[in-house]
Formats: sequence, C-alpha cells, structure tokens
Amino acid sequence: MTRQPYNRCLTHLEAEELEAHLATLTPGQALDLRGTTVPAGLLDRILAAMENVVGRARFDQTVFSSPARFGDVTFTGDASFDEARFDALASFFNTHFRGNVSFQGVRFGREFSLYGSRVRGHLSMDESTVASDALFGEACFGSASFRGAEFHGFSSFDQARFHGDATFRGARFSRPVSFLKTAFEGAAGFQSVRFGAKAFLAPAMVGRHLALTQARATGPVELHVTGCPVDLSEARVLGRLTVRAGDADLDLTRLTSRGRSKVGRRGGPIRVLSITGLDADDLTIEGADLTRCHLPGVVNADRLRLRDCVFAASPGGRRQLRFSWPPFRGTFFSRLSWVALLALVAVAAVLWSSTPQQQHRHPRPAVTQGGTWAHSSGTDQGSP
Repeated sequence: MTRQPYNRCLTHLEAEELEAHLATLTPGQALDLRGTTVPAGLLDRILAAMENVVGRARFDQTVFSSPARFGDVTFTGDASFDEARFDALASFFNTHFRGNVSFQGVRFGREFSLYGSRVRGHLSMDESTVASDALFGEACFGSASFRGAEFHGFSSFDQARFHGDATFRGARFSRPVSFLKTAFEGAAGFQSVRFGAKAFLAPAMVGRHLALTQARATGPVELHVTGCPVDLSEARVLGRLTVRAGDADLDLTRLTSRGRSKVGRRGGPIRVLSITGLDADDLTIEGADLTRCHLPGVVNADRLRLRDCVFAASPGGRRQLRFSWPPFRGTFFSRLSWVALLALVAVAAVLWSSTPQQQHRHPRPAVTQGGTWAHSSGTDQGSP
C-alpha cells in the first residue's frame, strides 16, 4: 500500500519519512499493510508506535520475511491475513482478537503459535498450510474453521476451548496431533480428516457431537470422550484404534480397522448404535449396549470379540442378556480349544446320526380268560 504524501510503499520510504509516518500512528488506529513485504524490525516498530493496540487490521498477501511477533497485541477490530506468507516464525502468543480473524490460504514456512490467544469472534484457517509445529494450546475461540488446512509438523490443541462449533473437515495432519482436555462447547467436526501419524483425541467436553465420518488414519488413533454422540461411520484406521467412551452413543457403520483395536467404557455406559458393514481385523468391544445392533451385518465377524456386552432382551422382555463372545479369552490356545470343541461336537453329531438304533416294541396288555390283565410280547395268548 502506498503512503501519502510520499506515494510510495511503506518499505520504500526514506528513514526520515518512515519516522514521520510512525509518529502519526496511534493506539487503536486501523492498520493496512496489504501486499507489503515487511522486513526485519519494521513490524516491531509499527506495533510499538501503536502501543500494541491495533484497530481494523489488513495483512492480506503480506510477506513477512523475518520472524513476526504479535505477542500481547490487542486487535480491537477484525484482522485478516488472507493469503499472507510467513517465511519465519509466526507468533501470536497471548494475542487478543476482539473481532474475527482470518488466516485463509496463509503459508507458514516455520512454526505457528496461537498459544494462549483469545478470539472473541470466528477464527478461519481454511486452506492454510503450516510447514512446522502449530500450537493452539490454552487458546479460546468463539468458533473456528480449519477446512482443508495442512499441518506438516506436530500440532497441539491441548486445553484449548471452542465456545462454538469447530470444523476440521478435510484437514491433514502429517505428524502427531493432540486434543488433550480440549473443550468443544458446540460440535467438533473431523469429517474426511487425514491423520498421517498418531492422533490423540481426549476432549474435556463436547457439547453436541463428535464426528469422524470418513476420516483416514495411517497411524494409531486414541479417542477418549464422554457425554456426546460419536460418529465413526466409514472411517478407516490402519493403525491401532482405541475408543474409551462414557455416556456416549457410538456409530461404527462401515468402520474399517486394520490394527488391533478396542472399544470400551470410560466411567459411564456406552451404546453402540450400529456395526453394520464393520470390517475389523481384530476388534474387541467391551461393556457396551449392543441391543440396537445387527450382528450379521459385520464383515469378518469371527474377528470380533464381545466382552460383557448387553445384547438383546429376553423372550419375555423382562431382562436383557449380558454375554461375551467367544466365551474364551483371545489367546491362541484358547481359540484352538474353542475350535476343537466345535469340531468335537460336529463329529459326535455325525457319529450319532450314522449309528443304527434298535427299535424297542413296548408290550401291550392282554386279557386272559379269567378276566385278568396279562402282558404280551406281541403275540396273542389264547382267545377270550
């Protein structure tokens, strides 16, 4: 942006001209650096002149060629960084946004931090790319959108809070990502997300629902959740899947699990609503209510183990059936014993059906000449 009366970009001003321009800046004033390349030191001087209080801020297509530090800055209006480029560190540690902030299409060449920041309005990071670590821990957002964002380093959302909905649809996490004690007061949407390494989702709360529909994970996924519906339909996990839930409804429709996996209780009851089309190589479901499930709809049902699950109502409808399947522990020898027992029963049935049975004729009573009864072996003795 050209500066008047110089008619030149801020970065092309002479030293005296730049000093004169900085002297005109006041706290809370609007700041427009769209399309500007910001060299080392210039951003610090601008923020110092504004006493770290910025009004409406526009950094669209701005290039930050050196570390950009917005720590402890307060934006009293909306702030936009759309399609900006950060060649070095981008730090918004403890930054306060009283309106909305947008990082749509931004390219972060190094680390990006919103640790401890506050966004009263909506945060948008749609289609952004972070080449290194991304830190969102202990931050608070009104609502947030990360649609199609790419995170190539470690990502942490530990103890962050989303007061509204948080959408991660189509986001990609190349390295481990953690949501430890994250609070989602609205819905948490991870539809079609790609996890390239371990994903640890252990939110402190989810207000509406947690959706991992059509998510893809090549590494392990660990999910700890209570008090909300969880949708894992059509998700595909190649690593170990561990789900610990309490007071939650789980939808496992067409879930594919290629690692050793387990679904179990975490404090409260869990209800598995559907396992239709479930395809798991080694899955254990423990302590769950399966009364709504249709077991014949499971692919590779012999690889599914149920432990202490409520399955269905009794014929009288008075009590439910709690059982485990198969009834032995999942060791090699116990499985072998189970197969041997089935084989033994089958052989015994075949032998029983092939053995000729003697037909026993029961004696019938006969009447003697004296009017008394006698037993006959099948031939009449005498005549009346």
